[in-house]
Amino acid sequence: MKSKLLVVFFVMLFVLVAFFGCKKEASVLKVGTNAEYPPFEYKDGDQFLGIDMDIARYVATKLGKQIEINDIDFDSLIPSLQNNKFDMVIAAMTITDERKEIVDFSIPYYTANQSIIVKQDSSLTITSEEDLAKLKIGVQRGTTGEAYIDENFIQTKKMKDTMLIRFDNNINAVQELLNGNVDCVIIDDSAAKGYEKLKPVKVIYTIESNESYGIAFPKGSKLVEKVNKIIDELLKSNEWLELIKKYF
Repeated sequence: MKSKLLVVFFVMLFVLVAFFGCKKEASVLKVGTNAEYPPFEYKDGDQFLGIDMDIARYVATKLGKQIEINDIDFDSLIPSLQNNKFDMVIAAMTITDERKEIVDFSIPYYTANQSIIVKQDSSLTITSEEDLAKLKIGVQRGTTGEAYIDENFIQTKKMKDTMLIRFDNNINAVQELLNGNVDCVIIDDSAAKGYEKLKPVKVIYTIESNESYGIAFPKGSKLVEKVNKIIDELLKSNEWLELIKKYF
């Protein structure tokens, strides 16, 4: 009899531990980002800063959750999301048809274009997009900037693939620009403005790509609808205007 009671006790204990463990886990919003993209996401010491990071904290607060931010390579974000390592990814990520096939997106919260940046003392000029075919271009791997050059220049044979230099992050791309190893870097205009404040670089041309940023989720996530309402509320508030002023 005692042994049966002992078994029942341990079964109940296991169920309670599992229940409260799940409850605790569910109280944390796990967020993936690539914190190398000022003014949207970057780090100051151990602190995550930027527009996206403030949005993520706003969402977590509205959901009544603690937040856990994970910083990884940009091109690893979607695979990690597919493997359910994160509840959501916010990383100045452009909503594209290709990405929508494998993840779900929130409503757009920001519209961006692609900018061409060069060293501040560079005499290089670009009068049309065709001028890019002559240059050694740096891009962050997995971005829409890389996709743009690949689709419009490499696949059309206007440029050799060796002229497109791919980096794991924008920080390395900009550093190689400053080192003289690439002629220019293609980067979202918002990030270009951020780098103009941080590094001796300047924007010389803008490609009107009209890209929309969204928060990415695993396919079928129940969070999408909740977060859409929160983002819609934020975009209509004075808090959003203050957030933009804070970083631009």
